[in-house]
Amino acid sequence: MQPSISQSYINWPIVNKQNKCTMKNIRFFITVLALIASGCTSIPMPKQSATQADARALLDSTQAAHGKAAFAKITDINVGYDGEWFKLVTKLQPTLTDVPYRKSSQEHVLLKDQAVAQIHSGSTGSKFVLKTPNEFKLAYDGKPSTDKEKIDSSHVVLEAYQLFLYPAFYVERAKHLERLGTASVNGQTCDILLAILQPGLGNSAQDRVLLFIDQKDKLVKRIQATVEGFSGTQGATIEVTHNRFMELAGVMWPTHFFEAVIKPFPNLPAHDFWLTGLDVNRGLTLNDLQSGQYTGKAAAPAAALPTAFTGPLNK
Repeated sequence: MQPSISQSYINWPIVNKQNKCTMKNIRFFITVLALIASGCTSIPMPKQSATQADARALLDSTQAAHGKAAFAKITDINVGYDGEWFKLVTKLQPTLTDVPYRKSSQEHVLLKDQAVAQIHSGSTGSKFVLKTPNEFKLAYDGKPSTDKEKIDSSHVVLEAYQLFLYPAFYVERAKHLERLGTASVNGQTCDILLAILQPGLGNSAQDRVLLFIDQKDKLVKRIQATVEGFSGTQGATIEVTHNRFMELAGVMWPTHFFEAVIKPFPNLPAHDFWLTGLDVNRGLTLNDLQSGQYTGKAAAPAAALPTAFTGPLNK
C-alpha cells in the first residue's frame, strides 16, 4: 500500500533557517521515507447500512465488563496523567504534541454537564483547555489563544483523552456499530467493533473508531481512531493500547496507555503515558473549572493511584 500524505501533516524539516540542507535533517528525511515505505493500516468504512444486533451485543458485553451500572452513577471524573513523548513524532507534529506545555496534566470531566477541563504542564509553562456545550477556551500561561491550529489540535486532544480513558462508554454516542472479525492484542484474541462517531473528535464531522475487545474478560484492550478534527492530522490513524486495569468505584479503568501512529506511518511510537491519579463524584460544578485555575472542589489534584498502577510499564 502506498499511503497518501498531505503537506499539512508533515512540515518537512529538511532545510535549516539559513536555507541550507544539513546532515541531521537529511537523516531525518531518510527515516521518514523508510517509515512510509513500510506500509500502513487504515480503518475500513462500514459495509452495513445499519447497526446489527451482534454489534450492539458486543458493545453491551464490554460495557458490562467495564462496569456500566456503576459508570451511570458517576457525575464527574478527576484524573491526572504523566508520560513521555517519542522524539520523532514531536518533530512531525509539533502543534499537536505541544511538548513545551504537555508533559503532565490534571483533568476534570463533568459527564452530565458535557464539560471537560484540562490543565497541562510542561517545561515552558501551563496550558488551560475548557470545553462546555456553549464554548471552547484555550489559554497559555493565563493568556487566551485565538490561534486556529492550536485550538483545533487542543480540541482533538481533549476529546481523544475521553475516548482513551473510557472507550466502551464514549462510543455509546456512535451513529453506527459493526463487527469486523478478530485480532490479537498482546497475545489475547480480541473481537473488533467499528464505531462511526458523528460528530467526530474535536471539530471533525465524522471519525471512525475500532475497539479491540478481549474475548475472555471483555475489556477494551486497544483502540484505533481516525483524527479528522485537525488539519495537520487529517487522513491519519492512531492506535492506543491499554494496560494495567484497575477497579475504582465499580468501574474497570486502564491506567497505562501506549499511543502509536499507524497511518500514514506504520507503528510509529508516539506517546507512552499513564494515570497518576483518579477519583470520581466530587460534586463539581462548571464554576469550579472556568477561571483558568481550578477552584472549589476541582482545586485538589486527582487522588494518587497505588504505586502498582502508575508509572511506565517497565519501571
